[in-house]
Amino acid sequence: MIATGFDLNDPAVIADPYPHYAWLREQAPVYHSTAPDLWILSRYDDVATAVRDASRFSSDLGTAAEFTDNPFSPGMRLPRRLAGIVDRVVPVRTLLTSDPPDHTRLRKKVSRAFTPRRITLWEARINEIADDLVDDLVLASKRGESVDLVRDLASPLPTAVIAEMMGIPAHRHPQFKRWSDNLVDGLLTDGSTPRMLAAAVGIAGFFARVVRDRRRNPGDDLISLLVTPDADGDALSLVELIQFCVLLLVAGNETTTNLVSNAVLALLDRPDLWHAIVADPELAGAAVEEAVRYDSPGQGLLRIARSDTVLNGITIPAGARVLPLIGSANRDPRHWDDPDEFRLDRSRNDHLAYGIGIHFCLGSALARIEAKAALRALAARTPHLAHAEPLARIPSPVLRGLRSLPIHIGADDSSRRP
Repeated sequence: MIATGFDLNDPAVIADPYPHYAWLREQAPVYHSTAPDLWILSRYDDVATAVRDASRFSSDLGTAAEFTDNPFSPGMRLPRRLAGIVDRVVPVRTLLTSDPPDHTRLRKKVSRAFTPRRITLWEARINEIADDLVDDLVLASKRGESVDLVRDLASPLPTAVIAEMMGIPAHRHPQFKRWSDNLVDGLLTDGSTPRMLAAAVGIAGFFARVVRDRRRNPGDDLISLLVTPDADGDALSLVELIQFCVLLLVAGNETTTNLVSNAVLALLDRPDLWHAIVADPELAGAAVEEAVRYDSPGQGLLRIARSDTVLNGITIPAGARVLPLIGSANRDPRHWDDPDEFRLDRSRNDHLAYGIGIHFCLGSALARIEAKAALRALAARTPHLAHAEPLARIPSPVLRGLRSLPIHIGADDSSRRP
């Protein structure tokens, strides 16, 4: 039974939000939460409208000083002085937090780095990285060491990929991951403000040096491409380049890590589906697409109402913070057949996990390739994979994933690639 009302930061909601989303969709599809002050949307059509319609719902969330009132981590408060430092070091007007015309210009400049052709060229290397990580994972198990799906595969895979794409040397990858983890940590209910601030300063300074170096000595990496002016002779500023590099590292790493871990957990909870992928690795693509719908790595996106807006007969006032729940929209029975079932034969894939409209995720193709590579490598090498207890979830109402997923590998699973 779901109690009357909805508390975004309730541990029960964070542990399993989907019954609570069902209550919202049926009883209060436009729900006003007073603590934090948010208007929460839960039905597919309303969520799609808020995410897509930039004329009514703005993505411009203001300055980093607004972290003094972070709705997703009520225990984390940045003093104004520190918020000002973060605002100068890592300004927040990014692709995710801007509207046209700023967004249009930024997206035009960076989208050339994420064309389907360019991303496809990385597929073979991504498969190699996934295979190497699974090699290490299997060998560790055979040595009797504990194996964790998040620590040993889901987390290092996207870090290694994006670092290589940026031309960052391998010895810096662990530092990359620490920065990324500490920045995301600031969004969690038990987040650390000092670690987040130190990571923001460290990563911004690092990328500033890299960008300056690539301007003097360009190569064939992603950052070198981004520092090159486009056909119109326009180039991103140093601040814009730093912003985008940070966004790639943090948003790309966290969401892909969560996608891989959520997909593996869903499959291991359904051994028949896992065995189907072992028998036919081409099903990995369908599994990834269903996983991102079924248990979306990003459960919600923040928007600001530009004017008084009526949805489902309820008026959302101008200036209000609005939270379209992606995770709820992707389980709405008004839009999906058997929405609470994990199915590999689902014929439609118009989920909202990667957004919609002008904010559709530039990195979606890369995330899909990485997640498929992880599933295929595991299916080929660890057909008797099973998860162990206890697993640990990320303590966040908007980031849906796992901090830890211990796994068992069958004693007869191969220590060598096929």
